[in-house]
Amino acid sequence: MKNTSDAPDGRAPVRQTPEPGPPETPSRLRAARAAVSAVFFITGAAFATWASRVPAVQDRLDLSAGQLAVALVGLSGGAFLGLPLVGGLVARFGSRPVLFTGMAVYLAALAGLAVTPSLPLLTANLALFACGNTAVDVAMNTQGVMVERAYRRAVLGGFHAMFSIGGIVGAVVGSLAASADVGVGRHFALTAAVLCVPMAVAATALLPDPRETAEDPGPLFALPTAGLWIPGLVAFCALMGEGVMNDWGAVYLHDVTGASPGAAGAGFAVFSAGMVIGRLSADRIRARTGTVRFTLGCSLVAAAGSVVSISVASPGAGFAGYALLGLGMAAVIPVVFGHAAELRPARPGPAIAAVSAVGYVGFLAGPPIIGGIAEAVDLRVAMLVLLVLMVSMALLSLRLRRP
Repeated sequence: MKNTSDAPDGRAPVRQTPEPGPPETPSRLRAARAAVSAVFFITGAAFATWASRVPAVQDRLDLSAGQLAVALVGLSGGAFLGLPLVGGLVARFGSRPVLFTGMAVYLAALAGLAVTPSLPLLTANLALFACGNTAVDVAMNTQGVMVERAYRRAVLGGFHAMFSIGGIVGAVVGSLAASADVGVGRHFALTAAVLCVPMAVAATALLPDPRETAEDPGPLFALPTAGLWIPGLVAFCALMGEGVMNDWGAVYLHDVTGASPGAAGAGFAVFSAGMVIGRLSADRIRARTGTVRFTLGCSLVAAAGSVVSISVASPGAGFAGYALLGLGMAAVIPVVFGHAAELRPARPGPAIAAVSAVGYVGFLAGPPIIGGIAEAVDLRVAMLVLLVLMVSMALLSLRLRRP
């Protein structure tokens, strides 16, 4: 892919012409784009199913904030087991096999989350859930980059929008299930079974991986090189913020603002709606502003959202803040992943995995950190971490340059 990095002053790049993708027919490319969109949707819906029912899982096992934080360490542990290896596995075996395997683990673990009888088993199941999620995440983003190159224009933001749309659907269904007092066991098992159907259809239309992947797989462990650390740290801040919202957003609305369980679940849908709007417009706006200014603006919008949601402890302020947080954090990850792929055009999978390895440390470490602070002080104070993250992301975005 040709140089698409920002100019030194942060303005839009002069050239944005990717190298031609594989010689696929237009109908084949449309099918592949639809398939990758479906995979993003499925992944978002599955995670939102869990995120919207965290309070119900917490109540079922009678967990305190600290005990819930311990369970969420399982997410970190699962990611640490998988992330360093996923890029190498994609390079050796291709993104499609990794995606199929990861999705099977991911959906099976979702069904199991609702029936675990104890804190240790919940922690172990969350680790399995995270392993599947990280494998799917890297593989589907690699597929997204391949489709983007074949189209010769930016489409990665639209794929991530489908993840958020899936999140909205999953959160709305979760909110309705909570309001109707549907048990999490039935809810999670049925959701996992339903999502298997579109995944099986999408599997038939994904693009084959380039031959270079098998001929030159590179190292098995995908760790950031010097040029990928800044994108990785930006991803760290953005994904830590997302992780906090995913696992504590509904709990905050319920415990701090007094929202009902149904309204608390709907808060995640509001956050996801902001993500959809931001991601659908990301590709066009970034082309005009450049990566640096775009990411800086996103950081400031998200920082404003954290101030609104924390400064006024009411459901209305929480919903308004969540919308701004979603809008601000929406496109940071697709932009950073695309930036990483541009830095390593011959090996996009390992580059995305390396940036993900840094970013998902934040995604998975954030919720336990919030739980620990909430246990020691209170949840409202703990959520100030969001503001610190967004300010840090703004400062780091100023250093997003090609090395």
